[in-house]
Amino acid sequence: MHYDRGRTLQLLHRVVLPLDRALQTADRATGCSAAQLSALGLLIYTSVSTLSGLAARERISVPTASRIIETLVRSGLVEREVYAADRRTVHLRATERGRRAVEIACRAREAALAEVLVDFSEAEWDVLGGAARGLARVFAYDRGEV
Repeated sequence: MHYDRGRTLQLLHRVVLPLDRALQTADRATGCSAAQLSALGLLIYTSVSTLSGLAARERISVPTASRIIETLVRSGLVEREVYAADRRTVHLRATERGRRAVEIACRAREAALAEVLVDFSEAEWDVLGGAARGLARVFAYDRGEV
């Protein structure tokens, strides 16, 4: 079946907001903001490991990314690592506690999405799976964990 791209984009735009609201509700249970969870997710599931890389991927300023990371560091969810070979570059790494926070958030988000999509048919799940894999590729969540 072939869909008109314009209509598909309009429909996608319309459904993103209610999906986002469902995910935000799930995120509140973690104690982390959506921005913090997004930063942690990038550190865990992509090759992003620097503040400038994080800012570029999130399309935010470096000072904004710095504030997010500082909060995560103070919370024990992210560690900074300075490499002896190049002391100017600071690499970021999610701690085990940060990984657990993302796992908890993912489970809560999956539960929220499952509730919203409870009436999906198998065919709709197949289509959604293909779309999700395509979006993961576009956004470079391509390490295989997604």
